[in-house]
Amino acid sequence: MAAVRAGHLRGLDSGAVVVAVPDTQRLIVCRAAWEDVLVHATDQPGDRFVFRPRRAARHAKNLFSSWTARHRPTGGLPALSVRRLRSSWLVELLSARIDLGVVAAAAGMSTSALARYQHFVPALDEPTAVALLRGRPDEQAR
Repeated sequence: MAAVRAGHLRGLDSGAVVVAVPDTQRLIVCRAAWEDVLVHATDQPGDRFVFRPRRAARHAKNLFSSWTARHRPTGGLPALSVRRLRSSWLVELLSARIDLGVVAAAAGMSTSALARYQHFVPALDEPTAVALLRGRPDEQAR
């Protein structure tokens, strides 16, 4: 993400914002809650970096850790951590029951590496579990 510039962002007709990561085929889709922020970044003049746009160097040393150190939460909340932010993102996706292959590909991980996050994912309630295990009615006819 440190190297992402405004020109790497693309809005789709559906309203989704995707990030075309240079030199990779990974599909990175912005979470809906952040789409407006990224769309605003694409409206800025030039091809600035999205994260800290006044920065000039492509790879600033400790870019994210220094940013999280300067932005301390208030009210007794824990300090920001890049590792914890990424873990929270992964658990959010897994909790939404997004396909493991899709999550792993977006994160640049293997599906087996996601197992360490599974114990943070809440269990499904019984009606949802029954519906998923039962399958769709059109699948039963096959």
